[in-house]
Amino acid sequence: MKKIYKSVKYITVALLALSLTNCNDDLTTRSSVDVDEEVILSSTTGLNMALRSAYHYALMGGEDAKGSQNDICYAGVSGLATWFDASGADIVCFKNYGGSQEDANFYSPDRTRSNGAYSKRIWTNFYKIINQCNVIIDALPNATGTDAEKQELKGQALTLRGMSYFVLLTTYQQTYAIAKDKRGVILRTSASDPASKSFSTVAEGYQQAISDLKEGASLLSSFERTEKWQVNTEVANGYLARAYQVMGDWQNAYTAAKSVYDNHSLMSKAEWCSGFDNMMSSNNPELVWGVKFTNVSNIGSNTIFNLWYNQDPSYGEGMTQGPIYNFINFFVDQQYVDLFDGSDYRGTKCTKTAGVTDADEKPVMFWHRTANGDMEVKAKWAYNKFKYYGDANGAPQGHTYPEISLMRSAEMLLIMAEAQANLGNTTEALADLNKLQNAREVAKPTTTTAKDDLLEAIYVERRKELLGEGVTGTYDLLRLQKPLVRYASSATNPAGHFSYSMLYLDGYNGSDAQPVGRLASNDYRFINQIPELELTNNEAISQSDQNPFSGQ
Repeated sequence: MKKIYKSVKYITVALLALSLTNCNDDLTTRSSVDVDEEVILSSTTGLNMALRSAYHYALMGGEDAKGSQNDICYAGVSGLATWFDASGADIVCFKNYGGSQEDANFYSPDRTRSNGAYSKRIWTNFYKIINQCNVIIDALPNATGTDAEKQELKGQALTLRGMSYFVLLTTYQQTYAIAKDKRGVILRTSASDPASKSFSTVAEGYQQAISDLKEGASLLSSFERTEKWQVNTEVANGYLARAYQVMGDWQNAYTAAKSVYDNHSLMSKAEWCSGFDNMMSSNNPELVWGVKFTNVSNIGSNTIFNLWYNQDPSYGEGMTQGPIYNFINFFVDQQYVDLFDGSDYRGTKCTKTAGVTDADEKPVMFWHRTANGDMEVKAKWAYNKFKYYGDANGAPQGHTYPEISLMRSAEMLLIMAEAQANLGNTTEALADLNKLQNAREVAKPTTTTAKDDLLEAIYVERRKELLGEGVTGTYDLLRLQKPLVRYASSATNPAGHFSYSMLYLDGYNGSDAQPVGRLASNDYRFINQIPELELTNNEAISQSDQNPFSGQ
């Protein structure tokens, strides 16, 4: 009972972080009062409140004892989009006001170290989710409520638990293809599990994640969610598609992705160009899973939102080196800009409103600063896929209500294409790829059916379509075993990376005509070490289980 009691206390602290009367897909972050432990455990009503606490940690991450804004929103799935994408080659990050985003981009010696804040924060947050889901699952048989209510609760809890294992496996160990027999994570499937428990292998971890997600998808088959931040069958199958994709289980990846994609259409040019901050409000047809944040007090200056949510030039350039008021820059590398042809609206121009003339069009995707910032900053490409952070005309940073897309049907379509190519069905793969390219008005859609060339084209399309959504960057580099390659700013490449984000990459020499830095895909600098707290408190594991800090 002691362990369960502690688990429940986790739940009650954040229990009402998601309002039970919430509507319109809003996620509020205001806390409320504790609820008695017995109330939580004894009924589906109480357990649903506990489940909403698990959602709080999954979507936003936890808050440390100091209440640091840097901790809020960082370690949840919305924040981890920064971790994977800013760690890659396409995003150019400048040391400005960026907190977590800076550290994700900057491969400093402390970035993933076992005694560092991020290693602990991500590990602790996702085990909080697992712990709370276990309490719910354990309590359901004896709780009052209908069978339908219990089924929906269990399905959501299993889906969140399976998602958590997937996140932990991709963050704390090398990718499945080269590490399936290596140390994975600790599989806790009951609140009564002993405090000291040994590691599973990576393969065993994926088996558990797959089992949870499959059962979750089945239990939620008739669940009609009322808020888009809730997980349902589609979200469970979407994570199954991602897990199978990492594992290279292409038939199952295709089946899972298709089951999601078939329920959606692709967004129009107007919907893309409106920005990605209104996905819920506009009922975007591609949205599978997302969250709208509404409480300004908990969306702070050092969170993910400062990276993604820029404003276009018409809003003004702000007062610092960043594209907007006091925020970290969302710049992109020249090589990324060069991926787009002249008609692809993801990289060129978007019409501001329906019915306007060409004269009213403005370049809102890639643009150069003209007013503030030094010459090196002005040479970079600001990227405006995500446009409207805050109110118009340089409003203070606290006034923001971002809507975060956590999963879209376009991603599922690209998984389908990749799966078909790997299965040898290259004609079908090309058709799926072309479907997205045609929707985005690509001037010269891919024509090759040669497997390797087609897979490379799909990879490029993932970068163009999904940057900033957490499934490109190092997520793709590691699973595909591609090296990280960054080109620094130079006389011939002024829109390259700042030296700040090159210093700890292999082979970097700032005096070269074109400085280049690399990391091999199997380098442990990509992977978080196991937190020292876990190694100290868990008697079933030891330092021999620890990841190296660097090297292959």
